[in-house]
Amino acid sequence: MERVAVTDKGERKMKGNRKKYIAIVIIALVASIAIAAGILIKQKDIGTAIDGVLYSNTPYNSTVPYKLFEPSGLNRTVDALMMNPVYNDLTKDYRPRWTGCTDEEFVQIFERLPKMPQDFYKKYSMFMNGEITDYDRLGPEYWQQPEFYGMDQNSFSNYINRATGMWTPGTISCKPSARQIEMKKGASVSISTFFHGTIEGSEAYLGTIFTPLFPNAALNYDGIKVFDQPADATKYIHATITGPDNDTLFESRPFQKNISGLYTNLGPGERLVLFSPTYQKIDTMGVQTLLGFRPDWCCKVTLAISIASNCPTGTYDVAIDMKNPSDAVNQEYNWVISGYPYYSLYFPAIREWRPICPFFQAIITVV
Repeated sequence: MERVAVTDKGERKMKGNRKKYIAIVIIALVASIAIAAGILIKQKDIGTAIDGVLYSNTPYNSTVPYKLFEPSGLNRTVDALMMNPVYNDLTKDYRPRWTGCTDEEFVQIFERLPKMPQDFYKKYSMFMNGEITDYDRLGPEYWQQPEFYGMDQNSFSNYINRATGMWTPGTISCKPSARQIEMKKGASVSISTFFHGTIEGSEAYLGTIFTPLFPNAALNYDGIKVFDQPADATKYIHATITGPDNDTLFESRPFQKNISGLYTNLGPGERLVLFSPTYQKIDTMGVQTLLGFRPDWCCKVTLAISIASNCPTGTYDVAIDMKNPSDAVNQEYNWVISGYPYYSLYFPAIREWRPICPFFQAIITVV
């Protein structure tokens, strides 16, 4: 077949058509990418629902100033411990060797706790910086450590160099004190927080009852009102404490026999917990032993929350608070703990101090 020559004008026309075609293709590709990106962005904004709980990077309800619930900054001294954990041959783990006590005392203080893992300070830093919010997955090898609640060289020095004439009952605190979560109507979820005794040394057993609470307004620890509780919140949201189990001493047959018929204020959906001392010296036939931190110096408290299918959209405050056991229960604890094998004293946990708001608040946005 004879090839036909193309004139200069025709060549320019073909080149122009080719450019036009390429431009159309580029526009179509850009449009496709934009649509795909829009879908991805929309999916990120909407979030992913897992078992009815909506996980998202969005600011939830933009009318709620969530930053008012955020804790103070992380102690940067943990950076070196995070990047260069050092094996401790005394405790056979990666616990820092705080100074100020003998090797024997150091072992006695921490020997009843789980071994501190090598990645403890990495996980702790991620937790404090909000990089992991599903902290329910942390095991007791993390949350039973006093370092999880801020123990450093200064607080350990206060712990070990206590005044001989001073006696400290201690208090109960909570970490974290707030958590934000989005939930779908008709969904259920269990979330946890960690309650603990005094890291600088308490010398008494403390008893408390954990109870679910729907406060009239959400306050932060500074007493600032963040938002009002929607009306009829308890009509649409059900909350109960599902863990830990009630104190085994309280549940024992002799204890229950001695309080039989007397008033106890432990209601359904509540838990009674006994916290052990964190500093106690026991004299056994003239030999003194230092009892430091024990596993029950802190506990993981779990709150089960269910949302009704007809719950109005909005932001709700579901809290965990503490109340003192009844007089009959407190009296029985005094009887038992003053003798063998405790040889200590007992106090109800709520005395001269408590936060102005509930100890823990789950800020739930129902979507």
